[in-house]
Amino acid sequence: MKKFTKLLLALCLALSVFTVIPGKQASAATAINKTVYVSVDVANIRTGPGTNYSRLTQLKTGAKMRAYEQVTNSSKEIWYHVVLPDGRKGWVASWIVKTSVPPSKVVLSAPLVNQNPELPRGCEVTSLSMMLGYAGMSANKMTLASKVIKDTTPYRKGSDGKVYFGNPNVGFVGSMYDMNKPGYGVYNKPVESLARRYMGSRIVNLTGKPFSTAVISQLQKKRPVWVIANSRFTKLSSEHFSYFYTPQGPVRITYREHSVLVTGYDSSYIYFNDPLAVQKNRKIARSSFIAAWEQMGRQAISYN
Repeated sequence: MKKFTKLLLALCLALSVFTVIPGKQASAATAINKTVYVSVDVANIRTGPGTNYSRLTQLKTGAKMRAYEQVTNSSKEIWYHVVLPDGRKGWVASWIVKTSVPPSKVVLSAPLVNQNPELPRGCEVTSLSMMLGYAGMSANKMTLASKVIKDTTPYRKGSDGKVYFGNPNVGFVGSMYDMNKPGYGVYNKPVESLARRYMGSRIVNLTGKPFSTAVISQLQKKRPVWVIANSRFTKLSSEHFSYFYTPQGPVRITYREHSVLVTGYDSSYIYFNDPLAVQKNRKIARSSFIAAWEQMGRQAISYN
C-alpha cells in the first residue's frame, strides 16, 4: 500500500509540472521568460494556443508582453502564453511577435526608374527592375519587358458589349509599348516567374497575406516589396471596375491598375517608388494605400 501511495504521489507531482492545454491538442507547456513585442499591425490575443480559440483582445504593433510559457499545438505552430499590458493572460502566435521592438519607421533607398516614355503600360516590370536593382541584380526595364510572359489573346468587343481579352494572371495583356493599341497589364504570377529567372528560390510571392506579413515584415528585414494597387492609391468605387472575358473565364479589372515598389512605412504613411509619377519614396496615407492594395487582391512579391 505504501509503495502504491508513493507511486501515486510521484505521478501527481510529475503531472503538476506541465500545463494542461484544453481543446486543440498541444505539447506540454515549456516554461520560458522573455519579453516580446507585437510585430504586425494588429495581433489577436486568444484564449488558447491556436486560431480555433476565441479572441480575448487585440494589441497594436509594438505592444509589450511577458511570455512565460511556450507550446507547440497539433498544427506544429508555436504559441506563447503571455501576460498582457493590463495584467490579463492570453496566448499569442510566435510568428507575430519579436523579441526586439519593431522599428517605428523604415525607409529604404531603392533605385528610381521611370517607366516612360518606352513603357507607358510597363509599371509592373519597371517596379520589378527597381526591386531587382536594390537586390544587386542587373535587370533593366526593357529586358524585363521582353522576357515577361505574354497573353496574346486578341482584344475584341462583342455585340453584347463585353470585352474579350487576355488574362493578366496568365501573362501581360495587350501592348506595353503603345497607348494607341489595346492593352492592360500583368499580375503577380507571371511577374514572380520572371523574378525567379534572376533570383531563383530567394523570391517569395506573398500574395494574399495580410499587409503586416506581406509588406511590413519584409521592410523590417530591409527588403522592398513589389505590389499592385491603383494610380489613385485609395479604394476605388465600383464604377472604376469592369471585366475581361478571357479563355479562363471573367477577370475583374480596372484601368487604374498600377504597380509600385514599396520602400518604407511609419505610423502614418506608406513610402514607395512610383515609376509613373517618377517619385522616390513618395508617401501616401497608410490606411488609404492598404485599402487600394487589398482591393487589387493583396498582390506582393519580395525576396529573402
